Amino acid sequence: MDGRVQLPVISYLQERFTVEHVDSITEPGPNLILAKRTDEDLVRSILRRIDISVENHKSVGLALAGHHDCAGNPASQEEQKQHLAAGVEFLRLRYPDIRIIGLWVDKHWKVHEIV
Repeated sequence: MDGRVQLPVISYLQERFTVEHVDSITEPGPNLILAKRTDEDLVRSILRRIDISVENHKSVGLALAGHHDCAGNPASQEEQKQHLAAGVEFLRLRYPDIRIIGLWVDKHWKVHEIV
């Protein structure tokens, strides 16, 4: 959701997946949401939007991102990376035929693929 993260992530994904357009499904703290899955309505909402991206827009990959100074997931970097790993694993079970990666955006807004 954080605008500081959007352009670096979009640019990274355009290059990583060799695509011109990137769909964005934003929520504050998506790595925490998909790792913990305590808000079932919110998880269903995210999955419904991913389904549209995959089925209608023919997305070739998915990325779950976490970032420094996240208001939606104010956990430490290490905890957020654990949330990324758990969230990516959840998505891989749901979408086994699509490449799914986890991204960490550091305090300099540089994107790192960690999962």
